[in-house]
Amino acid sequence: MKIGIAAENRPLEKRVILHPEELKPMTHRHQVLVEEGAGLGVGILDAEYLAAGCLIAPKDKVYAAALVIRIKEPAAEEVRLMRPGAILMSMMHLRCAPALERSLIRQKVIAIPLENIRDLLDRRIVEAVQETGRIGMEYAFQLWGKDPAKATVKIMGYGNVAQGAIRAAVEKLARVEILNRRHFVRMDRHVPGADILVDAVNRPYRRDVDKETPFVTAGMLKLLKPGSVLLDLVANPEHHAPIETMRPTGMTEPYYILEGIYHTSLWGWPAMDPENISKRYSLQLAPLVKAIADRGLNKAPLSVRNAVIRLDAGERVA
Repeated sequence: MKIGIAAENRPLEKRVILHPEELKPMTHRHQVLVEEGAGLGVGILDAEYLAAGCLIAPKDKVYAAALVIRIKEPAAEEVRLMRPGAILMSMMHLRCAPALERSLIRQKVIAIPLENIRDLLDRRIVEAVQETGRIGMEYAFQLWGKDPAKATVKIMGYGNVAQGAIRAAVEKLARVEILNRRHFVRMDRHVPGADILVDAVNRPYRRDVDKETPFVTAGMLKLLKPGSVLLDLVANPEHHAPIETMRPTGMTEPYYILEGIYHTSLWGWPAMDPENISKRYSLQLAPLVKAIADRGLNKAPLSVRNAVIRLDAGERVA
């Protein structure tokens, strides 16, 4: 099988999905094309991929492969480079990305969203979930700019992402308060006193709803002290976040200030720890890629087959 390892193209995105060490076992049986400079952001030279048996190729050659792999979702012009019936593996979050879904349908691509690959206990296999909470929490402390041990951190939610944030806050000796569903109906009682308010609520995104009812309204910003931080670890599309004034941010401008309050909702928190997260993804994903290449998609591990969305057959995300 011809495998294409694509470079990431978001501003300041340094990661690469697969490292030479994990690709080397595949290059004996399969042709692996790595986009020029794909690993430079995490210190991997093209020469290291060549030494592992890969070929260095331009973007169009990489996207012409039977199996194309990257971390973040591709742009529409990159999807157009793919062959009908080819397989794309990347983070996609298609419920929140109807334009990407349309591009994949037009190109008749078979999509395998990395976030959908799960084990028998429904746990993500390619993931950095708790790391997302850790990285976001550490960045929020930076924005707050004071001794973390003097901070009061209130965290909405207690799932895996929240656990990463809780651990990071506790390690810095901050005072931590966990808020759950019964608190959300009267957040005006819980917002006061928070130096950092964290949204870690996994509220499903609904395409058919233009605006979700927020838990923290715009009017509640006045209940916070100037310089306080609102941290969103889930990065819902604008008007769908539990915090009304929150919108996704990017690496070039990871935060904005509204009414004296820091807002940060990075679309891809793991990008702030590129070397560690890139290696983590590579180790997690490589066995699955090798299985697809060696056996074909129809005989790939069940976790992979269950994640497949055959957009080439008109299958759509609900």
